[in-house]
Amino acid sequence: MTALVAPEHAEDFERAYAQVTRQVAGVDGHLGDELLRDHEQPDRYILLSWWESAQRFLDWENAPVHRETTTPMRPYWRVLERRVYEVARDGDEVRAAVGGGS
Repeated sequence: MTALVAPEHAEDFERAYAQVTRQVAGVDGHLGDELLRDHEQPDRYILLSWWESAQRFLDWENAPVHRETTTPMRPYWRVLERRVYEVARDGDEVRAAVGGGS
């Protein structure tokens, strides 16, 4: 998800994200997430979340609990864009191929 957040609301948005991510941590199929802020455009955030499958994410997102759980972040979004990606190449796989495996 990419979100634009007014600079004066950045701290509130980040606190709301922390609140939401604690709640989402217990959702079946959710593996983790991370909030990134653009270095050059600090009002732009990317929320990355990892799920066991795209279907698990979509099931959760389409459930009524999704809207309820993410309510604390919603007042701060000026623009929101959601995309679902699948892993094309795993970083561990690539590192192992070049000799830096783990």
